[in-house]
Amino acid sequence: MIDRILRCAAVFAIAAGLALPVCAMDMGKGVTMTKVSGPYKIELQLLPAEPFYTKAQFDKEHPKDGMLVVGGAAPVRMDDPSHPNHHLIVHVFDKTTGKAITNANVAIRYSSGGAAHSLPIVEMQAIGKGAQSTHYGNNLYLPDGNYTITVTVDGNASTFTVMAMSGSM
Repeated sequence: MIDRILRCAAVFAIAAGLALPVCAMDMGKGVTMTKVSGPYKIELQLLPAEPFYTKAQFDKEHPKDGMLVVGGAAPVRMDDPSHPNHHLIVHVFDKTTGKAITNANVAIRYSSGGAAHSLPIVEMQAIGKGAQSTHYGNNLYLPDGNYTITVTVDGNASTFTVMAMSGSM
């Protein structure tokens, strides 16, 4: 934990010209950043890529971890030709009650100094965790670098800046 704090502080000092804090991602642990926007607490996470399972696959394979797809776009699978190395997600909570919002309209756009890209949004739950673990996002490939990520939830936008690093996977 101290290592992550020091790494984030060092990255922030280097990027002092930016208006937003930057946190570096350690592929073993990922990065989590939180903002409040309108009635929501938005928690952005950049993690190593995760396996996805449909309800039928879950019932057949009984996996112990990964993501259960409950709606939205098609997930980017671990064996996709794009070679996804990250799992970019947002948890959306009611800022007053702390309860997960399971029916939010979420959009995620990301860029690294060039054109912004939209992430196809999968609505998912962590296997074995139920509706309170509902979150939105997908796997994707991100080369090492700084990224600006804009999350819009029901018209309320928040911007995050993170540094993605492949590290040792």
